[in-house]
Amino acid sequence: MTPKIRRVDPRDIPAICELLHENMNSTFSVERWRRLFQPNWCDGRPQDMGLVVEDAGRIVGFHGHVCSHRMIRGQRERFVNFSSWYLLKEYRGLGLGGKLVRKAIEDPESTYTVFSLSPKRTEMFRTLGMEPLENQRLLWRKRGPAEISLTTDVDNIWYRVWPEEQRFLDDNSPYGVEACLVTSSCDECLVLFTVSEKGDGTTYFDVLYRNNPRMFTELAQSIANAILPDGDAVLAADRRFALGGGLDARVETIRSPRFFKAPDRLKPEDVDLLYSELQLLDLKLD
Repeated sequence: MTPKIRRVDPRDIPAICELLHENMNSTFSVERWRRLFQPNWCDGRPQDMGLVVEDAGRIVGFHGHVCSHRMIRGQRERFVNFSSWYLLKEYRGLGLGGKLVRKAIEDPESTYTVFSLSPKRTEMFRTLGMEPLENQRLLWRKRGPAEISLTTDVDNIWYRVWPEEQRFLDDNSPYGVEACLVTSSCDECLVLFTVSEKGDGTTYFDVLYRNNPRMFTELAQSIANAILPDGDAVLAADRRFALGGGLDARVETIRSPRFFKAPDRLKPEDVDLLYSELQLLDLKLD
């Protein structure tokens, strides 16, 4: 047994998808796993699809990366979302899991995120140098009629937002991401979200991105009134998406904290939930 870690080559994709389908989650078809490799959201350099563990020409482990470039305060930043970390059982206990993560986060200029981490692995990620990004979300229920100007028509929104946000819509709308644009006399707030029913039967409108923290904080309840259906539904947003602590919202603990590692110039509130395995694999946000 002489396993080695190396970067994913496009020729590895069929074997990786078979590995994940047969061993990690057989309810996900091979075609669904292939969605991890479809987009190339990192412009200007070869696509980083992750790392594999190879032994005698056989792929026995995988650490998936979903890369994107974003503009944060006028600077182009590279983001890497981790997905689908798996090792065959006979290769566990050899330190390969830790080596995969350490190699994955070796670029100090990139921002790394984990949005769907197993609770069993949280302490390991702390030990390996990643920090908690979020452990709470805010929930708003519908409380009355809509009293704001808001549109949910993506084609209409596209022509009214900045080019960077047009790209967000182009890249993420094919993966079930919805949008609403709130406008006032002198300001606007773009919100991108997904809709899914979760275990207790509640429909969650999960906020993935908002471009105007102040306006989102002030109007979150009004947005909930405008977009939520009648019945058991909530508008849900990670706590860092809103400003201040005096919000009229219920606080819910996230079962497994989200983690990140970023250059000092980036703060938790700069990290949203777009361009990740959540969209590509159609996962429900915990």
